[in-house]
Amino acid sequence: MKMDGGQMQYCYECCSLDNCNKNLCKHSSPASCADDENVDCARWNSIFSICEDINKAKLICPKYCNLCHVVDGNWSPWSSWSQCDVTCENGTKSRVRFCNNPPPQYGGLDCPGEGTDLKTCQRHLCPVHGGWSDWGPWGTCPTTCGIGMQSRARSCTNPVPDRFGDHCFGHSFENALCNSGPCAIQGGWSDWEEWGKCSITFGIGIQSRARSCNNPAPKSYGNTCSGRDLDVKLCFPATDCYDVLKKQNATKSGVYNVTLWRSKQKTQVYCDMETDNGGWTVFQYRFNGSVNFYRNSAEYERGFGDLGTEFWLGLNFVQEMAAQGKTELRLDLTAADGTTVFENFQNFYLGSSPYFILYIDRGTGTAGDDKYGLSYHNGCAFSTYDIDRDRHSMNCAVHGHGAWWYNDCYYANLNGRYATPGSRDPKGIIYHQFKDCYSLKTSKMMFRRV
Repeated sequence: MKMDGGQMQYCYECCSLDNCNKNLCKHSSPASCADDENVDCARWNSIFSICEDINKAKLICPKYCNLCHVVDGNWSPWSSWSQCDVTCENGTKSRVRFCNNPPPQYGGLDCPGEGTDLKTCQRHLCPVHGGWSDWGPWGTCPTTCGIGMQSRARSCTNPVPDRFGDHCFGHSFENALCNSGPCAIQGGWSDWEEWGKCSITFGIGIQSRARSCNNPAPKSYGNTCSGRDLDVKLCFPATDCYDVLKKQNATKSGVYNVTLWRSKQKTQVYCDMETDNGGWTVFQYRFNGSVNFYRNSAEYERGFGDLGTEFWLGLNFVQEMAAQGKTELRLDLTAADGTTVFENFQNFYLGSSPYFILYIDRGTGTAGDDKYGLSYHNGCAFSTYDIDRDRHSMNCAVHGHGAWWYNDCYYANLNGRYATPGSRDPKGIIYHQFKDCYSLKTSKMMFRRV
């Protein structure tokens, strides 16, 4: 084939024209769609059906077999090699090509070979991340009985971290409760209960108290408590709250039964076991005006009110109990503003009935007894509105709306009427040395053997 500047020949797989260079290839593809002159395409097709074999027919009888438009596929150039597919150790690079230069058409052949090419790539060694070994066996329970704690361990050796690899996450130790069986619990005594009541009301009796083996109770073959669960002692009937404290070991304030030491008369008294080490027999208590204290002589001798609220014990009881031995008297007073004071008087006792003369020493305390306190009434008989024994020409009990050891007439009137606390009322519950004539909020009188 002649061209400007020289001659160029194109080699084809099949030659069918006169100018084909048969020295270059066995067959050359014609420049135009033409059948091979040496072949009777019609005859060959009828005998061999060559038109059914597209790959042969397009070289020999393309025109006869209507295959002039068939195009075989051809590869595009290879792409660049990809990055290595791993960041460490050995990996793979790849490159691709596509059967599109041109693509096969109208039954043409696909491109021969593969569209992907691979090759090995190598990078630096990978870090080794640590991995836990299997858990070891549980250790023995540290206790011989009861609940204990056992443990087991594992190590970060499967594999050991290397080349900046991560250490194992989590704990290398694990704990669990273990039970070695119930422990033997030795029995322990509870505290002793309070002493019970004396078995008789006078003379010599018996008191008892108990305790229980339940602190703790013995369990799982533990030993029971050693010793006795019952304690017994001789007792004497209480004659006042001092006896209740000392002989019966009672330490809670409240109502108790006593038997008077001389008359053997039984009665109930309220015992204050908290004030100044306790043992006080309360014979007057006022705090809300619920009980009327404007009473006659007989009522003051036998007592009135309720030991659970306001009350007057009774002059007969006070006289006998205070005569049992050296006795002290105590007053506890509260003002309207909540101020609380007290006053103690030694050598307290009452003369015999019917006068019940008051005998006390001068007082000591915070209420005061310099001139206008209770000692102003020392040596005076007890007066009521129906029996006037005071040292004044008028009836001081009527004047003071109360009952008291009135002198001429009074600086203390703790049995006066219950007026509004803090109000100025000479007929109210007053203790002049403490709050002048302003009515008090509470008043408590009690005595104790020394």
